[in-house]
Amino acid sequence: MIQNNRCPNFNHGRINAPVHACPMCGKVVNGDISIKNCSEDEHAKRRKDRNKYCVDCGSQLI
Repeated sequence: MIQNNRCPNFNHGRINAPVHACPMCGKVVNGDISIKNCSEDEHAKRRKDRNKYCVDCGSQLI
């Protein structure tokens, strides 16, 4: 039996995703967007949005 471990986030299938990293798995979905140095306040906002990973830098939030 083959397991499908693909992330269900639609940014993986987009040609020009609007974010650097996937909020569900943290993998880079658009390498053309530079990595941002985030503050703890920005990470707190991402947690409030229920993201597991930061879309700007890819850091794990939870």
